[in-house]
Amino acid sequence: MDILSDILKKVKLSSAVYFNAGFSSPWGMDIPNGPFAQFHIVTKGQCLLKTKSNYIQLFAGDIVVFPFGTSHWLADNESSERKSGQDVVQSIWNDTSLFKGDTIATTLVCGHFEFDRNIDHPFMKALPEFIHIDNSERKEISWLQNISNLIIQETDTKNSGSDIIITKLGEVLFIHTLRAFIQRKNVDHGFLAAMQDERIHKALTAIHNSPKTDWQLSSLAQISGMSRTSFSNQFKTLVGETPMIYITKWRILHAKELLIESEKTVGEIGEQVGYQSEAAFNRVFKKYTSQTPLKYRQFASVS
Repeated sequence: MDILSDILKKVKLSSAVYFNAGFSSPWGMDIPNGPFAQFHIVTKGQCLLKTKSNYIQLFAGDIVVFPFGTSHWLADNESSERKSGQDVVQSIWNDTSLFKGDTIATTLVCGHFEFDRNIDHPFMKALPEFIHIDNSERKEISWLQNISNLIIQETDTKNSGSDIIITKLGEVLFIHTLRAFIQRKNVDHGFLAAMQDERIHKALTAIHNSPKTDWQLSSLAQISGMSRTSFSNQFKTLVGETPMIYITKWRILHAKELLIESEKTVGEIGEQVGYQSEAAFNRVFKKYTSQTPLKYRQFASVS
């Protein structure tokens, strides 16, 4: 499994689409800080987007994702009265409109992505406040273009099975948006840059493909085609932690998944993620989670 897929599997990605609706001028909506990653696709017209630190014009075909649910507003004009985003969604679900203009100025598809924010992984920390893919970029990336068009089509038609199709397409949209952002090659720090670094990427792939391997700094450096010192320094610079700490944390994440989703014993899971004894696994797991694997499993089963 590739690195991005492996991480997204651990964070339990899911999605929901709120609406595909047209807004008559004047219109505007405030979206507060929230627990979900918000997204908007402009399908017709244009609008303004404002965050605390960014102010941009969006046009038809543009996609915006807020990975951490950062507060923002959307409007046809800076001076337009803005309604609560929750009230706007509710009015659309009730087949009413809070905006009484005669002409539809903008059509939007809006929704959210949900993932476990408690996952301790440098990838999550490396995501930006928001990702903007404009229409010209979207057209250059055929899969992203196709996915966004399919979401628009399904939300327009509402045929049998549309709800589950839209949900799955939403998840794919998030992945392709992340991929498009990463592939811009202008990320020069953090885990996203590590994924783009050809040599560090080789080491990360090896770790993810075989967490149970008794990895040593020398073997990972050899895989990367670097000296031990250069590899260690570059890895820590980009990822934000040493290779050995990254391996341990990744094993813990993998173990958490197995404790919840499998019926294997604690000892079997410990062995699967690279620990030769149950005692050693218990000791490391408790160090990083403040509870034993068994307690974690018991708590997860009732929560």
